[in-house]
Amino acid sequence: MKIIFKKFLFVFILVCLFISCGNETDNTNEGNEVEKLKTGKVTFFNESSYTVKVHRDSFSGTVITQLSAGQTKTENVVISDSHGLGTTFSIEYLYKVTDGFDAESGEIFASGLDFNVQINRAIEENKSITIQIPQPGALEFRTAFMKILNSHNLPMELRYYGQSLKQAGNGLYPIASGKTGVYTLSELAMGGIPAGGEFEFTGFNIGSGMSTITVPAFNAQNGVIYNFTFNGSSVVQSSLPQSIVFK
Repeated sequence: MKIIFKKFLFVFILVCLFISCGNETDNTNEGNEVEKLKTGKVTFFNESSYTVKVHRDSFSGTVITQLSAGQTKTENVVISDSHGLGTTFSIEYLYKVTDGFDAESGEIFASGLDFNVQINRAIEENKSITIQIPQPGALEFRTAFMKILNSHNLPMELRYYGQSLKQAGNGLYPIASGKTGVYTLSELAMGGIPAGGEFEFTGFNIGSGMSTITVPAFNAQNGVIYNFTFNGSSVVQSSLPQSIVFK
């Protein structure tokens, strides 16, 4: 009986091995046969006075290219689908908040959208087209910024309800003497600054050495930069609010 059982077990194992070997497939080339995407050439000409990002399909879509003011670039773009709807190019306009700043401040861009600047064109294989990016007519920025010049002889930190804030451009907490720090206000507003409205900012103060100085309350709107100066004993709004939009 034991001999018969052992023979049965041996045959069973051989059958299993045979079945498993028969089910093996050669996957070494799987995924290597990638279909080449068909493209057409699109020349983008940025006629606006902003740096722009060109998004495919929507403002949250893939960035195809970025162009500075007046720049022209040619890109290979995947052809439009076969439904005849064409391809939409959504334009994001960028305003450099830190123009004219020292290198330590880093680069900070405000992002603006004009919902009327969504360009639809049919992209065909091996064909070339030109897309002109216009100056925006109804640009909407959904953020605001606060600049503080530290004219005191000691470093300073900006705090919001007791919490130290990082500068937007370089990620540093202290602002060195003679330098300017930039902060993104909309990130601090509960629910963001309302579109077309204002948000009152209270709770800012500046720490420098052993001193704590209160920043006067102020109302902020999207698309505006608010400028302050700290002199060691007080904080004042040093100039009129600066609109981000080019006039």
